[in-house]
Amino acid sequence: MKTVTKISLISGLLASSIALADPNQDTYSGNGSRGCGPGAHSKMMKDQGRFLERMADRLKLTTEQRISVKTVMEKSKPQIADLKEKMRTNRKALRELGQSVKIDDGQVQELARERGNLMAELIVARSKVRNEIRQVLTDTQQEQMRQMREKHWERNKG
Repeated sequence: MKTVTKISLISGLLASSIALADPNQDTYSGNGSRGCGPGAHSKMMKDQGRFLERMADRLKLTTEQRISVKTVMEKSKPQIADLKEKMRTNRKALRELGQSVKIDDGQVQELARERGNLMAELIVARSKVRNEIRQVLTDTQQEQMRQMREKHWERNKG
């Protein structure tokens, strides 16, 4: 492959990586824009709590089920928080690399590989949490949850 073609390809890939490498991607400021403004993290956590409470109400979870779900969520928090922090660090490194004058292809590949591995770990961790929660639900509640998820995906697939 010609050098000019390689440079163009790498530049294009790097530019798209930088555009997608938002270090604040995991937070939501609540006003339609992403960002880590004052109190954004605590607002996100409150929203998550309200979401879980609404979900528990809709599924008509018993007190024991609510306690079990809360236990599952609390147990998974440290691992998921650690993975999210590693992803933020990775995005920051990608952004800094993209702003440097000379691009190190090997470093870009390493960061991209790390990002993929972290994403895979996060998907597996979240899947385990969902599965543990599913074990707490009755068959009827599992079906209700499946239907709610389908409606959610249908509304938000845009």
